[in-house]
Amino acid sequence: MPTSPTTTAQRLKRIAARARTLAIVYFLLLFVATHLPSVETASITDLSDKWLHFGGYATLTVLVLTGWELTIGALEPKHYFAVWLAGTLYGAFDEVTQTHVGRVCDMNDWIADVLGVVCGLVAFRLGRAGLHRLIAWTSSASRSSSQ
Repeated sequence: MPTSPTTTAQRLKRIAARARTLAIVYFLLLFVATHLPSVETASITDLSDKWLHFGGYATLTVLVLTGWELTIGALEPKHYFAVWLAGTLYGAFDEVTQTHVGRVCDMNDWIADVLGVVCGLVAFRLGRAGLHRLIAWTSSASRSSSQ
């Protein structure tokens, strides 16, 4: 029995809701992690700290864009700009508010955050066709298994 368009639309809505939820949970975890009091360890160098900032913001950007695209459809340049602006401003806010928990506000951390956002935008843009192929493939696989 083929899957009806309604069932496919409902499935896409569930996937979009999960993607949005994942983005929110990841954002909250990122916020908490960056606002824990600083613990100095010899194994974490300044270089790896910048990679953590870069990777954290790149991942957040991809998750936000994925949830947004699956919710509203193909994103336009204004959506990418909005995510870049929000990520850039949040990165600055994040750095400034860390001083309240005994951490340091570091311009290089913010630069790593912004570069992570930019690379997340590029990675999403380059990989979005693969995202849609994956969703179509899993949808066709679920249709064939239900027959």
